[in-house]
Parts: sequence; C-alpha cells; structure tokens
Amino acid sequence: MTRKVILAFFLSLSLLFIQNEASAASVKSYSNPVAVQLADAASSSIKLQGIYEFTNKGNNEKTFLLPNITMNVSRSGQNVVVNIGTSFTSSAGFEVKEVDNIAKYAKFTNATSVKASAASDSETRATLSKAEIAEYIESLVNDKGETWYNVLLANGQKGWVPAKTTLIENNSISTPIVTIGKKTYRGGISLLPKTSGKVTVLNNLDLEDYLKGVIPNEMPASWHKEALKAQAIVARSYAANSMSLKNTTASQVYGGYSTEDKRTTEAVEETAGIVVKHNRKPIQTFFYSTSGGKTANVGDVWNSNQANFPYLISVDDPYENSPHSNWENSFTSSTILKSFGFNPGNTLLYDIKPKATGANGEVTSITIETSAGPKTITGNESVIRKLFPIEGFYGFLKSNWFTVEANKSYTVQTNSGQNSQFAVSGQAVMQGNGTQSTISDNQVAIQTANSIVTKDTDPTSITLTGKGWGHRIGMSQYGAKGLAENGWKAVDIVKHYFANTEVSK
Repeated sequence: MTRKVILAFFLSLSLLFIQNEASAASVKSYSNPVAVQLADAASSSIKLQGIYEFTNKGNNEKTFLLPNITMNVSRSGQNVVVNIGTSFTSSAGFEVKEVDNIAKYAKFTNATSVKASAASDSETRATLSKAEIAEYIESLVNDKGETWYNVLLANGQKGWVPAKTTLIENNSISTPIVTIGKKTYRGGISLLPKTSGKVTVLNNLDLEDYLKGVIPNEMPASWHKEALKAQAIVARSYAANSMSLKNTTASQVYGGYSTEDKRTTEAVEETAGIVVKHNRKPIQTFFYSTSGGKTANVGDVWNSNQANFPYLISVDDPYENSPHSNWENSFTSSTILKSFGFNPGNTLLYDIKPKATGANGEVTSITIETSAGPKTITGNESVIRKLFPIEGFYGFLKSNWFTVEANKSYTVQTNSGQNSQFAVSGQAVMQGNGTQSTISDNQVAIQTANSIVTKDTDPTSITLTGKGWGHRIGMSQYGAKGLAENGWKAVDIVKHYFANTEVSK
C-alpha cells in the first residue's frame, strides 16, 4: 500500500512540470571595450532590436526590456527620463546592455506580478510592465489547474507568472541592434546627464566591432585590400589609445552597423588585434586624406615636442595620387580682416605675410598689416587653417602647407601720393563735382583715359597655393592606396608612415 502511494505522488509531480529548461541569461562583456559618443541632445528616440538589460545607475535596479521597444529619452532638471510606456527616472542615468543566451522569454499583456510560488496569493517579488520581459525557465500546472511560468528576472531573482497574462516567445534575434535616427549600432548604450539640459548617448561595444563601423566611413571599401587592412591597423591603434571617442571627424568617423561593408569587415578581421608599437608599447596613430607628397613632422603642425614622437616624422609619399595633392584658394581682403578680428568697414588691409617654419614649408603664423595696426596669429595647423574659410572641406583651408601670393588690385591717389591697396570698399572718394561719397557697392566704375572700367571693390586677390588635405601627421590614406597598388603589404605600409615602430599583436 505504501509503495502505491509513493508511486502516485511521483506521477502527480510529473504532471505538474510541463517543461524544464536551464537558465542561461548573461550580460555580454567585451574583451576590449570602447565607448563612442553618438549624441548629446535634449531628447532622443532609440529603438532596441534584441533583448537588453536596463539598469538605473542611481539605484542599480535592473530589468530586461521587450525586444523592438522604442525608448524616448529626455532631460528633466538633473534627471535623465526614459519613457517606454512606463517612465523611469535617474539622476545618474541608465545603462542598456546586450543580453546573451535567452532562448525563450515571457512577455506580458498587462502589468503582471511575479510571485514567490505558482499561486495568486503568494508573495509578490516584482511587478513587470508590458515593456519588460523575464527569461522563461519552465512551466507548471498547479493544484487548481492553472498554468504558471517560472521566470528569471534581470536582478537574478526567480519567480512565477500566470499564463493568463503571459506569452512565451522564442528569441529570434541573433545580433542585437540599437537604432538611433537612420543608423543602427552594435552593442549597448549609456544614457548620461553629462551636459546641462542634455543627455549624452554613448555606444558601448567591442573594439573590433567598433572598427567594422569605422573603416568603410574612413576609406572607400572599393580600395585595395592591403590599404583597407592598413587603415584597420591604424584606426585600431588610434582608438585603443584615445581617452574618448566621437562618431565624427573629431576622432574617427563611425557609422555603426548600418554602414558595415563585407570588404572592410574582412580587413578588420584579418588584422584583428594588430596595433602599432614603439619601444614595445602601443602608440596613438593618426591618419588623414592626402599628404601632398610628404607627410609632416608632428612638431611642425601641432607644436608638439618632436623628440617625444620619433615615429611621427616627415616621410616621402611616393605613390600618392589624390585630387587634393595640390590646390588653390583665393580670398578677399575683407575675409582676411574678419578672420583676424577687424571690421572691414573701417579697416584697410595693407599686407599679409605667412611664416613657414615647418620642414616642408608648413605655415605656423600669419601677420597682417592694416590701417589699425599689425596683428600676428600663431598656432597649430588647425588655428592657421581656420583663418581662411572656404566652402566645403569642413569650412576651412585643406592644410597648413601653402604659399601666399597677394596682388593689390588698386593704385589709389592720396594727398601724400599713391599707394597700392587690395580693395576700396567702404572708402571715401572725391567725385567730379567736388563732393565726397563712400563706396558701398560690390563694383566700382573707374574712369580711365580711354574708357570706364568696372571692377570688384574687394576682389579675391589674395591667393593661397597649397598641398595636401588634413593635418598630414602619420598615414596618408591616398598614399596608402598608392603603396598597396604598387605591391606593398598592410604592415609595411603602416611601418612606412610610422617610422621606428613595430606592427604586431
């Protein structure tokens, strides 16, 4: 009799547990993590395509978010606010991390209590909204004939949810993706209140995955494979030694998952872990479009102590063939005066003189002579280039390797004699009837012995002729292309541009 009772007991247990699956949820970690700033805005809309752990950095409360959910992110005073149907607030911000190994999950038709046991009257351990999920572990039919699901929460706690408000779904997303605007990104994100009134959005991911979203945005994927591999090595070294990364030219252009290309991804994978080293230590590398035939010494363009950077020295660029190798831009005197802080309406430009102290002729200072006195501006390549605004090409001069030709367009008769000038705009002139007037038009009619000549009152008579595009420190991208097309391998290309280095894992 006792034996039959025991047998019946075990048979009843077999009916209670319908399915049993091992829990395997884990937050994805990165062997070489990087953080890239994607946005710094008052509000952002972010879609999560995959399962993510959502953590309040202020109190460390965690939850799993429903796949394909959209987060509306904003600031309220000192707080970051995330609205996903349910609103979350934190003065410290939030972390959103990829979750691995969830095969099935429980989602909810309305707010659902997570119970300590498979019974409605048992202790409530948590309440999950429609925006949240839990990992599915197993199913059970209790003594009332109700189906309950055993689930695992993001905080590691287990509990039971009723089938009447719960749906069990298979996780079909193999690569979790974050969408912001029109671009998608691998990895997770941080939402931080770094700037007053704004939320900083950082993309957290592995260095190698980051590079997959960098290389096709920094070098055309159609270029020679060895050039792409050289770009991958240099971009990896740059990122590995950077204190902070942005998704713009302020560091490296990063377009994320949506811009990845098969050829550039192969270049990243085939050079995985390879960096540039000096004295066996990884260095921060630099690259740019075009050298103009010679790269620059770092001391000639960034005012750095050259002795500290024996690997950032000028080298020949023998195979570079770029549309930016040689260029010319012309400027009016009023443009130059404005750049130097003068009012062109009441100031005349008399002369402009560059000072080229770089080994190749890089300009490190500019002096102008004006009716209000002289002024000299000295600085690194960025300072010098921004003195000459142009359309396109980031809005300023392509490089600081240039010469200046200043042709004064006017010879003006004054009480003390004749002088040469770049312009006459804004100046007082004596008319034939003996009265004075101020030249305000863009053109002026000048009476000569034979005819009337029409001229610009402020012509573009200051011409800069230069070479290269970018700071010209380290690797020229067009130069790397040329070397690759002439049989050079990626490692040798990189070593050429970074003298006295080794290139290895």
